[in-house]
Amino acid sequence: MTSEVAVMNTQAIALAADSAVTFGDGIGQKIFTSASKIFTLSKYQPVGIMVYGNANFMGVPWETIIKIYRKRLEQKTFKTVGEYAEDFLSFLRKEEAFSETEQDRYIHRSIYGYFGHIEESLSLAVKKTLEEDGKIDEATVGELVTQVIQSHFDLWNEAEAASSIPEGFAEDFKEKYGDLIRQAEETVFEKLPLSSDSSRKLVEIAANLFMKFPKGMIIGGITGVVIAGFGREDVFPVLESFSVEGRIDGYLKQKRDEEKCAQITLPEQASIVPFAQSEMVYTFIAGVDFEYQALTDGYVEQIYLTYPRILVDKIDGLSRKEKGDLKDRLTDVGKEEFDQYLKEFAEYRTENRINPIMKVVRALPKDELAAMAESLISLTSFKRRVSMEAETVAGPIDVAVISKGDGFIWIKRKHYFESGLNQHYFANYYREELRDA
Repeated sequence: MTSEVAVMNTQAIALAADSAVTFGDGIGQKIFTSASKIFTLSKYQPVGIMVYGNANFMGVPWETIIKIYRKRLEQKTFKTVGEYAEDFLSFLRKEEAFSETEQDRYIHRSIYGYFGHIEESLSLAVKKTLEEDGKIDEATVGELVTQVIQSHFDLWNEAEAASSIPEGFAEDFKEKYGDLIRQAEETVFEKLPLSSDSSRKLVEIAANLFMKFPKGMIIGGITGVVIAGFGREDVFPVLESFSVEGRIDGYLKQKRDEEKCAQITLPEQASIVPFAQSEMVYTFIAGVDFEYQALTDGYVEQIYLTYPRILVDKIDGLSRKEKGDLKDRLTDVGKEEFDQYLKEFAEYRTENRINPIMKVVRALPKDELAAMAESLISLTSFKRRVSMEAETVAGPIDVAVISKGDGFIWIKRKHYFESGLNQHYFANYYREELRDA
């Protein structure tokens, strides 16, 4: 895991990221604190890129991919940051470094992995039934298999297909990789009683794995890609954010993360956008822990909706119909009061917490933007260090500031080598471009 943040105002955008990268799960988990997550997208233009989530794309490290793209971009420029983002995504669709072999591995890994996830869900359902009933028969197992597969099918079926995937992709995929899907089904589910309908739904799920991003589902293979800075015609900083997972036959599974995109305008002169592990950034800005707020809101909602029903049940002398009508009326009133409660608390947070911070961010000079971005990541890292949770946010913090006039400026940057011993690295950075000029 990781923690990254962008702090923006009309002058510049500051990017900050920790250096932790996690391998494995559970007991086999290993955390290194030397990963690079911020890069220049162009050597010459004020545009940067951050990545979080999966450290590789189709078997190739993101650092390598970004540097290949940067070399091919050379001195080419675009009018807007959005055009830089689209050109980078186009590069991912066409880049020949991603081999057919790696594509097949990606498909194999995704199908077997998700079918294994379904099987784990089924095992938990069987275990729960055994604990509650003390026994389980074949018919009950069959029902659980149907229910679990149906729940996963509904999750993927209700999700919208990524706009980058064309119509007809699913049918072509099922025809081309049908044998692999059936093999995965037989291997993972072995002797479990699968109906023909459940088998069909597993095929649909397999195709959807490469087309959709179900809401609320965290998929390990996804990388968040953030491209930020200025295009030629951008007066104020712009931030574009995408989720990217893989590529099949030139089709890239990706979506634009609308809620994580930002653009500074004269009406909207400041923005703070956190990525990945962002709970401490939210707590700092809103003044309340997100999980604590959700828990409190849930209990308050239950009070508003449940208490009237309990109260009516205690009233004597009313018929069942009269009690039902009264419960309905009081429940409607409770919903209105709960909505008002949410509205007033949201207004309080905005007026007394969020707006004062944003007012200061609007006026911050470039060095203070960088200091704020670094502090927000440090806060998240410190929380991990003093808790019993794994330190998934740790290590040196890289910080960069991008402005229209000064371009991409490193404020803090780690190197895996001694700068003084490797002057040729810095001398070679622009060498090819100077030679071709």
